[in-house]
Amino acid sequence: MTVRQSADRPEERSRPGPLAIVAMLSGACTVGLVFTVLPPILHPLAAHLGGGSDAVFGVQMMAAMPGLGLVLGGVASSWTIDRIGARALLVHSLLVYMIAGSAGLYLDGLAGLCVSRFVLGIAAACIATASNTLIGHFFEGVARGRMISAMTVIGSLLSVVAMLASGEIAEAVGWRASFALYIAIPLTVWLAALFGLPRAMIGGGEATDGSKGSIAAVFRSLWPYYLMITSLYVVLMMTSTQVSFLLADHGMVRPAVQARVLGTGGAFLVVGAILYAWVQARFGANAAFRLGLLTLGIGIIGFGLAHDPVTASISAALKGLASGLLNAGFVHMVMNRAEAHQRGRAMGLMTSAMFLGDFINPVVVHPIKQLLGLPAAFHILGSLVLAGLLWSLIRRDASPRPAAAGPA
Repeated sequence: MTVRQSADRPEERSRPGPLAIVAMLSGACTVGLVFTVLPPILHPLAAHLGGGSDAVFGVQMMAAMPGLGLVLGGVASSWTIDRIGARALLVHSLLVYMIAGSAGLYLDGLAGLCVSRFVLGIAAACIATASNTLIGHFFEGVARGRMISAMTVIGSLLSVVAMLASGEIAEAVGWRASFALYIAIPLTVWLAALFGLPRAMIGGGEATDGSKGSIAAVFRSLWPYYLMITSLYVVLMMTSTQVSFLLADHGMVRPAVQARVLGTGGAFLVVGAILYAWVQARFGANAAFRLGLLTLGIGIIGFGLAHDPVTASISAALKGLASGLLNAGFVHMVMNRAEAHQRGRAMGLMTSAMFLGDFINPVVVHPIKQLLGLPAAFHILGSLVLAGLLWSLIRRDASPRPAAAGPA
């Protein structure tokens, strides 16, 4: 798929300072925290709510609420960013994020916690939209790819640290204290955004013909990319939703073994994000994206064939590489395909497209699992990814050559 390197920026553009760059890294960092702080404290939280199957189910539903918020928040941020700009959206959303994320410090009831997690997802989507839009405004070409890669790397590392810290804090102080991480970490980027970002209106604007372009217009122009992102996220989420059950079916039941396998994937996600910047700078964004498709397809098929921890870890490493490459590639692709006056809305819809795939995954996998077994679902989805890669390579000769990514 061809990624157009757009040249829609003004001749003169102030360079962002260190605080502004810290603020732009907030998207991946805050989205990562949504999913990593809670898992280590789910069991004690369920016990606090009464224990038993009902409490466990309620806590699982609470853990799923941010995903719905992210889907709806992506659409909401597409509308909001045009009206208040990226800076205001980022500053206000970080405040909401800290209040909603830390709700476990002062709320007891399951209903209140579910609502707070839903709001947390909406705020995280708004933060991601604003930060990605700011990156698109201040950076272009190779520099843009490097900034996207840096955001993915730092977000991934922070997620690992937050998960470890959440478990340690819960053991030392109690499960409520872990929710303080939703204040301690975002507070830094909130201050950076407040004092480091210019007050100029960034994110909205008009086209050269005076039109703004509705969300529907943005979707009509970019829907094939959103469809592809949602479809690939169905596959990318296999490690979050299905791999644990697959490993258990193949005899790898011990939590420590599963943790090592999945931890390998997390480590290689960081490697993939770093690799994206290198490949994109030397061979172009399309080459980096196709490498992501190749490693994803092989990794997912490998999981279906893995009957020992070593093979499973190799598969996890390949899938982790793919996650780093493709997550950075999604942002770069949409950012470069959207016109400057549409970029804020386009990035918001991209967030919705990503997490829609998370919801669709069980719907896609369950019937295949019932008919053919869970390993077959991995084989089929991995093969479809490789088929898509082959199709893109066949189309390459018939498509216009992508413009080289020049220096920013």
